[in-house]
Amino acid sequence: MGEASDFVKRQVKSGGTVIAGLQSRNTASTSTPEIEFALVISRMLDSVKTDPEHLRATVYELARHKLREQFGAEADIERLSDALEVAIRGVEAFTVNNEQKALLGPGQNPRPAEPTVGVSSQATLARRGKTRWFSAPVRFLLVLGIALSIIFVAKQEGASIDSLQKKASLLAASLRGEAPNRTMPKLPPATALVNVATPAKPPLTPTAYGVYAISADKLYELEQLPGRAPDSRVAISAAILTPSRTILPDGHLKFVVFRRDSATNAADRADVRVVASIAQEMSFDQAGKPVAKKAEDSWVIRNISIPYQTAPKQGEPDMYEVQSENPEAALAPGRYVLVLKGQAYDFSVAGTITDPKQCLERLAATNGQFYSECPVGQTPAKG
Repeated sequence: MGEASDFVKRQVKSGGTVIAGLQSRNTASTSTPEIEFALVISRMLDSVKTDPEHLRATVYELARHKLREQFGAEADIERLSDALEVAIRGVEAFTVNNEQKALLGPGQNPRPAEPTVGVSSQATLARRGKTRWFSAPVRFLLVLGIALSIIFVAKQEGASIDSLQKKASLLAASLRGEAPNRTMPKLPPATALVNVATPAKPPLTPTAYGVYAISADKLYELEQLPGRAPDSRVAISAAILTPSRTILPDGHLKFVVFRRDSATNAADRADVRVVASIAQEMSFDQAGKPVAKKAEDSWVIRNISIPYQTAPKQGEPDMYEVQSENPEAALAPGRYVLVLKGQAYDFSVAGTITDPKQCLERLAATNGQFYSECPVGQTPAKG
């Protein structure tokens, strides 16, 4: 911007000299601002016509002004200004170099000092220079227009300052007649993109807190019964009036417990208890005769248990496993509960119930209720 200011000052100064000359020749006329501006503009136009350097400086300043006008509010205006300056320097070097070649003639190189030439040679050089600069402004304006277009398009596409400098260098090289180097594009370094994804949990590993049974290679969540399981010394629990909602296809079972406190509060022991169905209920009428009737849906937890052992689950600090002490043994079809720290988790093993432990008869007497296993061959229809 400083070069442009100096250029304008020089033009104003030269214009002022013209005004002074006019006033000295015509002292009777009164100078007005309109006349002074007209004289200065006229002088500047004449100077631009005869001075190619001033012409280029004017166009450069126009380019800087348009860049500030279009992108002055952008955050990276300084980087765009630097890119324009790179383009201007490339075009200026090209123009000066071609000017020297035009004055020296083909096959000659620029030298620091030139010998004195005759009148005819001077006229020839003048004609060459005139012919050269007759087309130079048009050529230069075309070049500058291309440079500004590069900056505008690159700005719209979000190009970096390095790409702008490369485009400006290629433009200057093509104007100098230099063919661009046919080099293979630089390939990015071969780096393997490794996406470290969280390993998926195995299908038999629960993803929500709860107690689960693994049967036939499938995970089943167990439902907790209300209240606490009776002590193992109590033969019969209170009646359960709802059927089991979790039916397991196979009696070879393993359990997984997933709780927040599993690492510090896991159960030391566990057992599976039989839940027997009340198949028949007997009472006495007023005459003291026994009356037998089929009992409605009713189950009780017996103190018959199968011991299980607990162990941490590998790689899962919030889980532990519950396995039978005899992994080869399978639970017979029927209903059971897994007891952990006094809590009972209900499930049934599918199949025809043949185990007499799964069936009870209840006798209601005046002094209490008494239970006995069903006769051989009599088993409940369902668990």
